[in-house]
Parts: sequence; C-alpha cells; structure tokens
Amino acid sequence: MQKTLLLALTLGLICSLAPDSRAEPTHLVVRVLAHDAKLIGDAAGGARVEVRDAETGELLAHGLHLGGTGSTDLIIREAQVRGRSIYDTAGAAAFECELDLDQPTWVRIDATGPLAYPQSRGRASKTLLMVPGHDIDGDGVVLELEGLIVNLLEPHPERRLHPGDTLEVEAGVKLLCTCPIFDGSLWDAKDYQVQAELWTGGRRIESVSLEIGEEPNVFTGELEIPEDFEGKSLVTELRIVAGNAAQHNYGVDRAVFKIVK
Repeated sequence: MQKTLLLALTLGLICSLAPDSRAEPTHLVVRVLAHDAKLIGDAAGGARVEVRDAETGELLAHGLHLGGTGSTDLIIREAQVRGRSIYDTAGAAAFECELDLDQPTWVRIDATGPLAYPQSRGRASKTLLMVPGHDIDGDGVVLELEGLIVNLLEPHPERRLHPGDTLEVEAGVKLLCTCPIFDGSLWDAKDYQVQAELWTGGRRIESVSLEIGEEPNVFTGELEIPEDFEGKSLVTELRIVAGNAAQHNYGVDRAVFKIVK
C-alpha cells in the first residue's frame, strides 16, 4: 500500500513539472498605424513591438513591425466598412508571432516607433484577452502612434549666429509613415502650421511661420535674430513646431546654437 501511494505521489510530481500539453499555438498579427495616415513600415525604420503577459509582465514575443505602408485607397480614400479588411494587403507592414497559450490570457502589446526618427518616436499600448487556439490574424491588433516627423534642415547646428542675422530656415515635416505633405495632396500643406521659434533663457524671443516650398515636406521662412542680446555669448535653441490642429497631430525638432556678438 505504501509503495503504491509513493508511486502515485512521484508520478503526480513528475506530471506537475512537465510542460503543459494543453498549450496551443495561437497566431497574433499586430499593425502599427500613423495617426491620420498609413502603416509605419520600412521607410520610417519600422516599429518595435513587445507582447507581454499583462498580469505577470512576462515577455511572450518581440520583434519589428516592417513592410510597406499599405493601401492608400483602403486606409485613406475609401469609407471604412465594418468587417472589411483594411490593412491586410500584399506587402503591408506587420508584426507576427505564435504564442503558446494554455488558458485565456490577458496580453499587453506595446509599439514604439518610428525607429528611424528618434526625435519623433512615440509609444502606444493595448491590452486584450487572447484565447488558446483563437488566432488574431488579418488586420490584426492595430496600434496607432500620434505625431509628425520634424527635422530642422537649415541652419546647421554648427553654425555660429550673430545678433541681427537673418536666418534662412528650412524644416522637413511629414507623417510618421513618411507620407508626403504638399499642396493639393491627401495631406495638404495648407492644413499644417509650421513655426520656427527662437528660445533663450526659458523664453521665446522670436518666431516666424514657415510655408511649404517647391519640394514636398519642406517648409521655409526667414527668422531674424534680435540685436539686443546682453553679454558676449549666449546659447539659444531653435525649435521647429509643426501641427495639424484639426487632427490634433503635432511634432517638434530642436537644435542648440551659440550667438556671438
């Protein structure tokens, strides 16, 4: 009797330590979307995706969201209809993984990007329940990142400035998917406000609006540096602030300059 009991306890211990045979591979697709635009893919450096157990924090899967920006017609031009696939088209950016789930599990999905533009990088998160064997594919789970890619192109940060200088300012502004902004485009330049601002000592001392130039995404203007600086040398910051107020979508870039009398 004692031997039988010991054998049963031993078998029970072995079974408890063995991998759970009930775990089922469950497919997950994640899409990372630029607000008011298309998927964030190769052209923007993609996005980093992490999938975690929402209760324990255990990392279940991670990788890059890469590929094309998707169909302009389906994502932007056409009205969206419930149940119709929008993002699941040939070559469209995605992150895919297989999760071994043995029970319904709350997972948290985090997306960070665009990876090629650190100054414009944002993060989005979504928590949902996944059930073993019930794949989430097709359009998948969609996470949306807010913001604009903004780059100060001119003047170069190594340039020394002087009181009274007139600066030719150029700034690049585009959607997080790198979709272009120009007159008459789906993302019309007239819908975007781009401002060059000069800051010193925590206060804005000068600003000017920039206008779209001949090249897509490039906004230009002239900014005059005031002549009434005190001292021989000042560190100042030139900021480019861009936005589409109707879409509540904004971006910023900045560079530090030395003003020398």
